[in-house]
Amino acid sequence: MNSGSAFRRCVACATLASFLVACYSQYPLGLAVPAPATRVTAEVTDTGTVVMGNAIGPGAIGLEGIVADANAATWKLYMLRVDQRGGISTVWNRELVTFPRNALTNVSEKRLDRKKSWAAAGLIAAAAILAARAFGAFSFLDEGSTTTPPAQ
Repeated sequence: MNSGSAFRRCVACATLASFLVACYSQYPLGLAVPAPATRVTAEVTDTGTVVMGNAIGPGAIGLEGIVADANAATWKLYMLRVDQRGGISTVWNRELVTFPRNALTNVSEKRLDRKKSWAAAGLIAAAAILAARAFGAFSFLDEGSTTTPPAQ
């Protein structure tokens, strides 16, 4: 394998990964109570790590979930992901977990950004067309422009 090919693969993977992340925007909620069906990310406080250790695992530092119900005292979230110390991230299958409000801090709403999504879709389509052209996928378009072979 030549190094140029490996480099192109790395760039392609990094670009694809950035497209998957880039379609969302986060907006801080502050002390507001989110509406049901709002997708949120939050950091878990030190107290929350201790209190919620049995429910979400030891050493939790962050989470992502969808609000099922929320009031000033408790939030019920359908869990999507929990981040633990040491860089471990656990994916959840929307299990319902109830949190005391003081267990969560730096809460942000995570929304799909249409402008970023359309831009990413356009860039992916352009990259796919360029890659297909580079690998000769459109070579059938050049069949009509035959040149005369050199005289022998």
